[in-house]
Amino acid sequence: KILYSALFLVCLTACSVTEDGIVINTPTVPSVNLCQNVATDAQAENMKDQIKDQTFKDEKLQRARLVTNGFCFVSTQVVTVIDGFTFDDNKLTLAKELYEKTTDRKTNYIIVVDSFTHKSDRDELMEYIQNNP
Repeated sequence: KILYSALFLVCLTACSVTEDGIVINTPTVPSVNLCQNVATDAQAENMKDQIKDQTFKDEKLQRARLVTNGFCFVSTQVVTVIDGFTFDDNKLTLAKELYEKTTDRKTNYIIVVDSFTHKSDRDELMEYIQNNP
């Protein structure tokens, strides 16, 4: 009786009964994304300087993508890196691209949003964040 009771309890939470019999559901394990290469504040400053050193707008974005590749950041470092741009459209593009690479994005990415001068850019970034939780 104890074995049947235990089996019944397991089936309540981890099984489904079908016409073909009992199907044991596989447990779901939450995925955790770990960053193996967290940028330091000094590296973020260096990235900003490398972006600033480029002459043309498209070269700045290309360099930004190159130097940030493989790193993850905290929100304050994202602000530092995007400050390497002259134009807000490139800042916005990179802010969106770095969102997934930012370890404190759920609680602090508003710092990045607030760094934009124009309300339309802030609104667009907020919309992006809401659509990419």
